[in-house]
Parts: sequence; C-alpha cells; structure tokens
Amino acid sequence: MSHILFVAALALKSPAAPAPVTVVKGGDLHVGDGTVVKNATIVIRDGKFAAVGGPEVQVPSAGGVTLVDAAGKVVTPGLVACDNQLGLVEIDLEGSTHDDARADDHPVRAAYDASRAFHAESSLIQVQAIGGVTTAAVAPAGGLLSGQVAWVDLVHGDHRGALTKAGVALDGNLGHSFGGSRAAALAKLHEVLSDAQVFRGRKDAYERAQTRPFAAHALDLQALQPALAGQIPLTLSADRASDILAALDLAKEYKLRLVVVGGSEAWKVAPELAAAKVPVIVQPSRNLPSSFDTLGARLDNAALLAAAGVPVVIAWLDDSHNLRNITQEAGIAVANGLPWATALRAITLEPALAYGQGATHGSVALGKVANLVVWSGDPLELSSRPTDVLVRGRAIPMVSRQTLLRDRYRSLDKFGGGKSTKSTDARPRPDTGAAATTAAPPQK
Repeated sequence: MSHILFVAALALKSPAAPAPVTVVKGGDLHVGDGTVVKNATIVIRDGKFAAVGGPEVQVPSAGGVTLVDAAGKVVTPGLVACDNQLGLVEIDLEGSTHDDARADDHPVRAAYDASRAFHAESSLIQVQAIGGVTTAAVAPAGGLLSGQVAWVDLVHGDHRGALTKAGVALDGNLGHSFGGSRAAALAKLHEVLSDAQVFRGRKDAYERAQTRPFAAHALDLQALQPALAGQIPLTLSADRASDILAALDLAKEYKLRLVVVGGSEAWKVAPELAAAKVPVIVQPSRNLPSSFDTLGARLDNAALLAAAGVPVVIAWLDDSHNLRNITQEAGIAVANGLPWATALRAITLEPALAYGQGATHGSVALGKVANLVVWSGDPLELSSRPTDVLVRGRAIPMVSRQTLLRDRYRSLDKFGGGKSTKSTDARPRPDTGAAATTAAPPQK
C-alpha cells in the first residue's frame, strides 16, 4: 500500500474524538416539521440535541465547547435514505461483496436480518454521509418477503455502534415476486400470514410435530410476529395501482402497518392511501415506464399524493451508490408542484415516522439524536453542498474515497514531473487529453 493510500485509510477510519459539547450557531434552521428558526442556536450534548432555539439560547461557556459557525447558511436535520442496501453491497459485479439477499429459492425469508451483514467500513458510507445522508433504512432484497430492515446511523468504521436498531420493519415485494403471477404472489402472502397467526398460538404444538406443515420455516413465521402485532411496518414494493389496492386490503385484513415502496401509480389511488394513512416512498425522477407496472408513472406523483393527504417519503431507489441524490429527487418534486417544506420533510422526518423511528430521528428537537447538516445554500439546489455534517453530534471528516481520489489525481504534474513529452508522430494532436497521454503512470 502506498503512503498516500495509507493516509487515506487513516482519514476514513480515524475521526476525531467527539467533543463534550457542540454548538451550531447562526443560519436558518429548518427543523424538519415545517418550522423555521432564523439565526438559530443549537446545543448538542452527548450526541443529542440539548437546546434548540434562536439567539436567546444560552451557549455553554465552559471549556471543551466546539463551535460550528452556520451564519448565512441553511441548517437541516440529517437526511434519511430509505429501502436501500448500503453496507450490504459494495461492488455490483462482485458477488463476494453482496450480502443483500438469502441465496435460496424459498420466497419467504422474513428471518433474514440485514443488520447481521452490515459492513460499517464500506467506502460507500462516507460518500453518502458527506452528501448529507446521516441515517439509512437498510433492507434486504429478493423473494416475496425479503427480511428485516436495519436502522443505521452512518458512523463509518463503527462496527458495533453504527446500528441504531435492528428489525425496524419487514420488507417484501408484490407484482411477479412469486409464481410468475401477481395473483400467485398475493395468495402465497395470504397463506404465510395466516400460517404465522396460527403459529403464534400453536408454537408448542409445532415443536412437538403436532401441527400440519406450514408455508414457511418456523424462524420466518416467528419473524412475522412483530408485523402481525402492529409493532413494526411491512414495507411492500408495489407500483401498479391494482397491486397497491391489494396491499391495502391485505393490511386491513391482517391489521398491518403498511408502507408502499415505489408507488409509480400511487397517485391513481391517492384517496384510498390517504384514508388508510399509508405512507408511500417514491422516487420522483421515475417518470418513464420501465415496465407495464409503471405505465402510469409521472413527475408530479409526489405532489398529487401530498395534496390528497398521503404521507410522502422521497428516496433514491435505483442503487445504494447514490443515496445522496435524494436532495435532487426532492428538488424535482418541488419543480413539479410539491411544496418545498413538504419535500424537505419527505427526506427527513417523514421517513423516520414511516419506519417508526420518529421519536429519535428526523427532526431537530430536544432529546433526539443529533444528526445535523449545514448547507452552503438551499439543500434542494444542485449548486448547494454540505459544509458540515454531524452524525450523533460528532462532526465527521468531509472526505470519502471519491474525494481522496479526486485530490490525488487533480493534477498529473507530479506523475510526469510537470514536463510535457513531445511525440515523434508528425501528425497534429488536439490539446485535449495530452497530459493523460504523456504522463507517467502513478507511482506505487
């Protein structure tokens, strides 16, 4: 490993120790629930918000106080990325870096716990964190019921501490996720939920082999119990309007807390979703049909849902490498009719509420986890960037593998000695790319 890469590894794995007290002073604070505090003062102690208000808030005068100057900037809660495989997938085309799914053919994998495979040293964590994402709902993939969702704060390198809570939701898929037919998938889901209800009351009989065969393994049936008890939500991926209505019927029958993921045609059934108070996680840029399930996709989906009273969550659902793009997605929603404050809420407080974590995350309020972002300007504008990101009250280094590589190769002079090499080829060459052509290879 070269000296430069060794320094890079230290920069990523050895953040400074947290100060006892941090004060963020100045700037316009957008609390996350629509409230705006001008010239705000935020006091953070032991990783939580200890005081939030305007200039009247008393700043501790004792030693050991770290001051973050936010004057003239915008301050928001840390962003929450939903339904992703961050820390479960590192390189898409390298199978050994995939821990996002249980490799078997059984459609029911409810016992698969994403938190057990989360890799806190993933290089993707810092990429998202310096973009303002401080929390992720990490979900497994595949099957009819994929498994359990982990709620993770993006503390890079902290293998034991990054996980906030395991099993905050149960993730699944409708459509053609089983049997080559949406009708087969729904029938199987009904069968599994019904068996899970029976299993709850006859677990002892099952252990004595005194029950009929069930549709899933005992561990999977046991993992369904929190969802059947209404303790955690069931996050179901569904785009077609008919699938969303079927999911609503399923939730009503089994008294489930439903969250719809994808929802390309959710606007078509917005009144039903609003009446059931079911949140919908959407990606606004998905405005073109990628399949027959998404023929009704449109740019103003989020705006139409919000106008109908549906809790809207905005996410980047395409991959786990670009979760930071949720600010751009929120901006697209605003450009197509969603109120700005609702869009910010859709990437901060609304995701936390959807996953049952609103008591600790999603807004800047007393006692909540101090995840905070200071922005150079409007966070929904592409020209803005985070200047400071605090995760659990600690300012993280604003570096990632991408920024380190950018800085390393920003200038090629150090590899070619700053001298250009003239070609013996008499033909004229364009100036573009000349440095890359004549530079010596990087030193190892």
